[in-house]
Amino acid sequence: MRDVNKLMNIIKSLDVNEIFNDEVIRKAIYNNVWFTEKNIADAIEEVKRLTEPEILREIAALFPDTNKKIKEIAVVMSGETPLANFKDFLYVLLSGNDFLGKISKDDPFLLKVYADALVTAMPELKPDIYFVDRPIMGFDAIILNDNENNSAFKDYFANVPHLFHHENLGLHLIKGDENQSDLEELAYKCFVNFGRGGRSVRNIFVPKNYDFQPLLDAFAKWKEIKDHARYFNNYEYRKSICLVGNVPHIDNGFVILRQSEEMNPNVAEIFYHEYESLAEMLTFFHKNDECDDTLRFLQNL
Repeated sequence: MRDVNKLMNIIKSLDVNEIFNDEVIRKAIYNNVWFTEKNIADAIEEVKRLTEPEILREIAALFPDTNKKIKEIAVVMSGETPLANFKDFLYVLLSGNDFLGKISKDDPFLLKVYADALVTAMPELKPDIYFVDRPIMGFDAIILNDNENNSAFKDYFANVPHLFHHENLGLHLIKGDENQSDLEELAYKCFVNFGRGGRSVRNIFVPKNYDFQPLLDAFAKWKEIKDHARYFNNYEYRKSICLVGNVPHIDNGFVILRQSEEMNPNVAEIFYHEYESLAEMLTFFHKNDECDDTLRFLQNL
């Protein structure tokens, strides 16, 4: 039986900045062209937020049955963004279960470095945390992303308790009365991790005849994103498609905004969708505001 109170105290005592030191960050950047110091720093801040004492207590309180059988939870790690599966890792341990991580070649270091620091501070966790780069087996439940790359996993594990993280559509509602601070916060959500991953906004809903200029002014603070070669190549490609195909679009020099009925823009694109009824949109967003799927999954095991 895991001592969750001790675990929380150990987590609170860890120096996250020391764990993710310059050497670790350089190694992660060298391994993945999409990882930058800025994006890793943002991920580290999210780790700090999730491990605040109040949040830890709230999560642990959802799993009061300390006599419940311990299960081994496999997590097929994403690697799309730095520390993409930290929340899964934290929730599995606080739920009293064991963690089995299938390492992604896109991010094989960051979460493991944190786990190693945690085990060093609390050695009794060592048998409860595994990271492997081989096919996984012998688990009680599995968590993985719902994308094409994992389609084989999804079919194979269909009869095992599973959670498929749905692809993030990155929806955001603009009412039209946002101030500059609101729009700068939206710009951050659009460009963090180059618009890739679960925390990015990729689709915006705007009132009919919306004036995009204030939003473009907020976007301008992210103009240095074009200095990233892989991102800028995507931008130029998307721009050329719009120009050659005579597709109406808005171009600010580093991102393409275009109206679309689809919901899956590429890197360096943001789709916008016009609406007429704010009340209908508020109802739509309320219905699609789901609670944390990992917590719900672990509670129901």
